[in-house]
Amino acid sequence: MTKEAISLITAFLYSILVAFFQLNYFVLFPIFIVLIKEKDYIFNIFKKLFFLNFFIIVLVLFVLFQNKAEAIELFIRTNLILLFSISLFYKSKGYDIVRALDSLKFPSKLVSVFYFTISLIDYLLIDLKKTKNSLKARGFRANTSMFTYQTYGNIFAMIFIKALKKSEDMKYSMNARGFVDKIYFLNSSNIGFLDKFLFFSVVIILLKVVYELFS
Repeated sequence: MTKEAISLITAFLYSILVAFFQLNYFVLFPIFIVLIKEKDYIFNIFKKLFFLNFFIIVLVLFVLFQNKAEAIELFIRTNLILLFSISLFYKSKGYDIVRALDSLKFPSKLVSVFYFTISLIDYLLIDLKKTKNSLKARGFRANTSMFTYQTYGNIFAMIFIKALKKSEDMKYSMNARGFVDKIYFLNSSNIGFLDKFLFFSVVIILLKVVYELFS
């Protein structure tokens, strides 16, 4: 098993622990461990979590009108899962998840779909960044005018067209190389002590909670 695989399993088990069982102070322990591991990036991790909360708050507001307690609980659970996952995969690229799926013996077609999807998203993000820098260099300022809406409409239309063209180019390129469903990856890094400790900590806490639930 690779480092990426054990990280993915750990994130999955922690998500189950937080999402489906009663919350207690034990769930903070894995977060504490992973934040110590990524102590040099704590500010950036919380910054990313802050921006993701804009989407979470919209979801919580819908629940808030029906049940205030459930809305608060949803907010806490979602943030715990996001904080743990962001911290765990902060220095990882999207391709590490693909590597993890391959290590866990997922079907080769599914692994390939994830790989090409991430590759296409990566390409589109780079292109979007270039377009943004180009608009900034030309003195473009966003406002509520019709020109701004037309500009954004043209940008999204061009990105959509480029996405279709890029996908076709990827298809022809892989066919020319004799690609048949499976992607081969280079050897991954070894599993560190903290990765193992974090994994077993989540497993032990999950087993403890399940035991208390059924005892």
